[in-house]
Amino acid sequence: MSEKAIKKIAILGASGLVARETIKAFGNAGFQLKLFSRNIDAKKFTNHEIVQGDVFKDSDLELAIKDCDAIHITLGQLDEFGAVQRIIKVAKKNNIKLISYVSGATVCKENTAMPFIKAKYESEQLLKSSGIPYMIFRPTWFMESLALMIQDGKANVIGKQPLKIRFIASEDFGKRIVNAYQNTENFNQEFTTYGPEGLTIKEALEQYIKVKHPNISKVNNAPFWILKLMASITGNKKLKEIIPVFEYFEKTKEAGNPDSSDRLLGKSTTTLQEWLSK
Repeated sequence: MSEKAIKKIAILGASGLVARETIKAFGNAGFQLKLFSRNIDAKKFTNHEIVQGDVFKDSDLELAIKDCDAIHITLGQLDEFGAVQRIIKVAKKNNIKLISYVSGATVCKENTAMPFIKAKYESEQLLKSSGIPYMIFRPTWFMESLALMIQDGKANVIGKQPLKIRFIASEDFGKRIVNAYQNTENFNQEFTTYGPEGLTIKEALEQYIKVKHPNISKVNNAPFWILKLMASITGNKKLKEIIPVFEYFEKTKEAGNPDSSDRLLGKSTTTLQEWLSK
């Protein structure tokens, strides 16, 4: 397969913040794109084909990947494994030459007790055994995720969160994905993808509010037991769902070694301060 074989790519899950930078990087590199999502603003992507639809409907998927050479999966589905199953089935019918998939930095067999990690791990295994060339990307936390920790004019961290995270800018991540696509030697490879510096969530959030929310004076640190009590009393379903996620990340380190990815795809160099200054 020549490098020129991949000309047109279907981006599944194209409406997310991280996907936006990946789309920009692919466009700048001259790839043709078809963007697929349930909710996507066509006005923001006037240079690309747009398909609105549901990844769990085969007819929508058929339309999304028609005439494409490759599929890039960047989903946030609760049933991510089920979605990947459907994508592979439809991809085989349409002679897709490559599937790339955004997984996560802590995804490995040892961590599959956590349901969303299990879904990503099993999706990875499915791709590897599909017979279709693949690339798996395992990024750490994105800098863009810090905005989600600002609620009602307050900056909040759940639990102590003592581990250092090498936050990555989605712009750097998008460029690395494009670099991977431009060399067929990267096919059937897995790429651990981290940023250049390690920060705790609180340290990163403190830098973030200083620039983006100077009216917020401090980062609140809520213990798990208080939040669990609040969730139980109020019946807050969203809070009940998010607590186990932060409990998981409080004790689970980034897995893998980024050295090989840095060598093959180039290093992610943007620090949090540089990202905030843009």
